[in-house]
Amino acid sequence: MAKWVDSDVLDLGINRIKTNANVMHLLKAYAAGDSYATVVGNSIANQAMVSGDYTLGSSGSNRTLTVAAKSGVTASANSGASPNLHIAFVDSTNSKVLWVTDETSDQVVTAGNTVNFPSVVYTSQQPT
Repeated sequence: MAKWVDSDVLDLGINRIKTNANVMHLLKAYAAGDSYATVVGNSIANQAMVSGDYTLGSSGSNRTLTVAAKSGVTASANSGASPNLHIAFVDSTNSKVLWVTDETSDQVVTAGNTVNFPSVVYTSQQPT
């Protein structure tokens, strides 16, 4: 049986990120479902974001949201010896965590050092 979702429906979720995710945080640790307070408490670097930092696109029948890379961000805290780095996109106005993704480098970060956030892509997929 065929399944399909209109691109407008797929875009609604990623548009919420594009419109409301106003801060990107580098986290020293993350567990699925962590609260906003926990996410912000685990932040070791953050960067203000605006709608223009996000680009909607497509990949086949799927919709994508590409986040611009950000460089030269100063770390505000240490990661610890064995960090489990993640990048979180939050709506600080409504205290909501909207999207968390892995940061695969898991390197030690020291307060005062420069952090470069990579470009990341969120994919809103057609149902299977």
